[in-house]
Amino acid sequence: MQQGILSILVSNHFGVLTKITGLFGRRGYNIKALSVGETENPEVSRITVLTEGDPAQLEQIYKQVCKLEEVRAAAILPEEQLIERELLLVKVCPGEKETGALMELVTNSAAKAVAVPDGGVIIEASGRPEQINELVERIRLFGVVELSRTGVTALQATGKALVDNAFQIGYSKFR
Repeated sequence: MQQGILSILVSNHFGVLTKITGLFGRRGYNIKALSVGETENPEVSRITVLTEGDPAQLEQIYKQVCKLEEVRAAAILPEEQLIERELLLVKVCPGEKETGALMELVTNSAAKAVAVPDGGVIIEASGRPEQINELVERIRLFGVVELSRTGVTALQATGKALVDNAFQIGYSKFR
């Protein structure tokens, strides 16, 4: 199985996310990560879905999503043109002797640390999912209290918008 990132532009109104995730559930497709937010146009939201399957399954997911009325444009983002990021927040309560090593790890990882009143530290980092996975494993040594990840968000590394690419490479229609 391979992973695929589906970028979907939808009308920004109540119930659209439920329709998208419901489609995945009804068809038995797994959502590994999901992020949603408004675009530069407040009437449009971008849904980024990390899913997995063989190439035929990924194509089938894409085709099913494109059939939904609220979908304005969609694409399976090509891996070679993919810019993807994830945000991590992790709370750690290191001992006095461990604080220096934790801060060195934070600095070397291009992360940020914020002290919390009870002696803990919240670390913020963003990067590719593999980088975040690696950082989480290294931070676990300091005793993770809580952890939150946003899931992947991504854009195609081209000079055109998704709706422009949809016309040119046949990804979807634009309504």
